[in-house]
Amino acid sequence: MTEEIYPMPSFPALMVKDLDASSKFYQKALGFKHIFTMPGPGEEPALVHLRWMKYADLLLTKPRDGKEIAEPKGLGVSLNFNLFEHPNGDMDAFAKHARENGANVIGPIEQPWNVREVTVSDPDGYKLIFTVPINIDLGFDEVMERVKNPESK
Repeated sequence: MTEEIYPMPSFPALMVKDLDASSKFYQKALGFKHIFTMPGPGEEPALVHLRWMKYADLLLTKPRDGKEIAEPKGLGVSLNFNLFEHPNGDMDAFAKHARENGANVIGPIEQPWNVREVTVSDPDGYKLIFTVPINIDLGFDEVMERVKNPESK
């Protein structure tokens, strides 16, 4: 195995209808890296471990009880990932690539809290928000002032 396995202080686990399709979506459309697939009963895949970057891991699982997952999934919850240098910190290129690979994408949108963000819905309806800072030199007080007074940019 070429990828490092380490204790994770926290990680999301999303129950999905189709592990293979969801895993391919996250890898192809969003750029997650496949770490491993764990077999379950009958050697059918039961869990897929993906990684955005170190300490930003995501697990995809089948429902443990084998029943269909209630809709809508993840209502009111979003998973947030910073682009940093992944992929090269280029939000426009990331959004374009995701769209070209079948993702439902909103944005990029500039937010007053000093980020550009893209919201993606995965095949099961989970929301993922990808962000990149607009100005890394802004201090916390300046960001808070912009949030209170967006026209003061």
